[in-house]
Amino acid sequence: MNVNTKIFLGLLLALAAVTCLVPMSMAQGVSDQNASAKNVILLIGDGMGFPQLTLARIDKAGENLTEYGPSKLFMDSMDRTGYVRTYSSNSFVTDSAPAATAMATGQKTNNGVLSQDATAIQGKRDGKNLTTILEMARFAGLSTGVITTTRITHATPAAFYAHVDNRDNESEIADQLLMSNVDVILGGGLQYFIGKNETDPTGKAGKRADERNLIKDFESEGYVFVYNGTAFHKVDANDTKKLIGLFESSHMQYELERQQSQEKDPSLAEMTKKAIEIVSANPKGFFLMVEGGRIDHAGHERNLSKIIEDTLAFDDAVKVAINFAHLRNDTLVIVTADHECGGLVLQPENLQEYESGGIDPIFASGTTKTPGPRYDFITEMEEATHTGVDVPIMATGPGAEKVSRGMLDNTQIFSIIKEALGL
Repeated sequence: MNVNTKIFLGLLLALAAVTCLVPMSMAQGVSDQNASAKNVILLIGDGMGFPQLTLARIDKAGENLTEYGPSKLFMDSMDRTGYVRTYSSNSFVTDSAPAATAMATGQKTNNGVLSQDATAIQGKRDGKNLTTILEMARFAGLSTGVITTTRITHATPAAFYAHVDNRDNESEIADQLLMSNVDVILGGGLQYFIGKNETDPTGKAGKRADERNLIKDFESEGYVFVYNGTAFHKVDANDTKKLIGLFESSHMQYELERQQSQEKDPSLAEMTKKAIEIVSANPKGFFLMVEGGRIDHAGHERNLSKIIEDTLAFDDAVKVAINFAHLRNDTLVIVTADHECGGLVLQPENLQEYESGGIDPIFASGTTKTPGPRYDFITEMEEATHTGVDVPIMATGPGAEKVSRGMLDNTQIFSIIKEALGL
């Protein structure tokens, strides 16, 4: 072996050694950065902060400390993690409208406003309409879908397709949903699609401001309409291009209620699976927003059982999205929250409880401190409130590395999705 050959082999060995020392996360990051996404699934746990995730893990472990160590949610398996700040243009504590607007448009706005800029004032003045990531995807020829366990006209889903100065204008929001041409629409809220003097298919009164029956309008545009779980499960995704499913007059059932109901609403996971089957038929790709909306409502109610079950149901929907993404290399899945709700504190009942290992969760928001040398608190509000704390974000797929760069602002989620889809 001559000298040149020895030098060459030495360089190869050195290069191999360096390559072995490169962390897998760095290697993954390189491939992430060089890839683009054909599809994006954005899953939003409304009101889901870090405490809600911890509580769900504890429940998944059967409240057994030994089992808790290895206990993980499906979203815990995602490749990248980070945290997001959530403030709105006019408040440290956001509501869902500006929080979802930030994710949908990349811009901050004021509380109560949906996808209009910060010149809008809730219920008083329109601002400039902001183009949403869903609208960009549709303009580019991608299929689109919006799924929620709240009314489909509620703040978080509405931010992706509607532009109003007041999130409470749900009749107008429903009108804009019809004009938006979203391919798959699944959630609650029949009352805003039925005229004020009519009853919906479940026998409940419409709450529109006019006599218009939007369901007939959707069907005339080629949508298949379903309003219960039985009809939903009969929908053939291979033979359906446009689907609207509205399963309750108002919000869909809490997961606890759904499990106990004879006529079950479809679960969030089932709706997610059906939507993916429909929109993934588009060779150009799709954008899908999935909201676990009733985590927030359970927080407002200070109801631990409902929070746990709806968080776990949301996690089941995450599993559906992850499983789809893992079968291919062209799908970015992002999981996050619009804000935390309830000020959930996972604490022992007292100092002695540290030794027994138990926890006694409380909701700190909606309370006020009383005067004195120590902080004592009394419950002042009937409902718990949103809080201004940071929320989690997790991602997997092409572009996922961008969520793990430390603190993110919620407006950056829009940019991550836009860049991943090349819009």
